[in-house]
Amino acid sequence: MKTTKLIAGFSVAHLAVLSAQAQGFVNLDFESASIPAQTSVGSLIPISEALPGWSAYFDSTTFGIEPTTQVGYDGVSTGGPIISVIDKNSQLYGPLQGSYSAFLFGGDGFSSSISQTGTIPTGSKSLLLDAWSYDATPIVAINGQSINLVPHQTFATYTLYDGDISSYAGSVTLSFTEPSPTTGGPSEFILDNISFSTNAPTPEPSIIALTAIGGLLFGARKWFARRRYAVQAKA
Repeated sequence: MKTTKLIAGFSVAHLAVLSAQAQGFVNLDFESASIPAQTSVGSLIPISEALPGWSAYFDSTTFGIEPTTQVGYDGVSTGGPIISVIDKNSQLYGPLQGSYSAFLFGGDGFSSSISQTGTIPTGSKSLLLDAWSYDATPIVAINGQSINLVPHQTFATYTLYDGDISSYAGSVTLSFTEPSPTTGGPSEFILDNISFSTNAPTPEPSIIALTAIGGLLFGARKWFARRRYAVQAKA
């Protein structure tokens, strides 16, 4: 229920906050970060410097949705939620691609989120992103509606996901949420290289599984038929 409230809240809040960016998404690869010189690891810095173009939020059942104007630089947490930009100076994680990635940590009953409003390019069918997560499954939403992500390709340190966005067009609010951990341990999400593609999204795993099962059954049927024919011929 908390998740539904959170992603629905983006649809209203961001239309006002990010109306100036409605003409197009920016900084989808997080490479636009401008970290002030001599910034120490773990410091809080303005989101306009760490994650230009994005807004950041925390949410809990107690306090509701709370926007934040500061995020961490290579900051991690052992308890409470945190949103950071991470680079090669991070003591625990490095960027998935390029020089910077976004890091979301949910904890102590809080979810952490980033969001942006922009225009989905005409003809787009799928949303692509590089991601790594631990414990909780990250929530990706457009206009408050969750997008089901499917693994497209797995690499050593991250997975390329895609999701069906063929029913969306024009100006939308895109949000990424790391829920509160489900096991009491850390709930972490590293995000990078968000893009839109005109290629059809990867089929759902259930469809792939059904196709594979169908192929196995068909092959088994042919094997049994050949075996039966061989037995009959021998007789």
